[in-house]
Amino acid sequence: MQQITFFLEKFKSLGLETVAVKTVFVETVEKILNTKLPLESVTLKDGVISVKAHPVLKSELYMKRSILVSELSKILGPTKITNLR
Repeated sequence: MQQITFFLEKFKSLGLETVAVKTVFVETVEKILNTKLPLESVTLKDGVISVKAHPVLKSELYMKRSILVSELSKILGPTKITNLR
């Protein structure tokens, strides 16, 4: 007989993983750019983070994209985030 944790394994990371990635991204942006982003403005789909923000902030994020992606890959692992839009 198997333990109940075996059956509930797929529910562990159902929605919590994307929230964790978004939170880490917001904290990283705050650390690098000294700008606080609302969590609702960040979306994650297939390893690509999209941000809905003012165009000035978006261009600043675009210029620092390589730094942000490398910092996120250090924290989350290299396969979690592949690009930033």
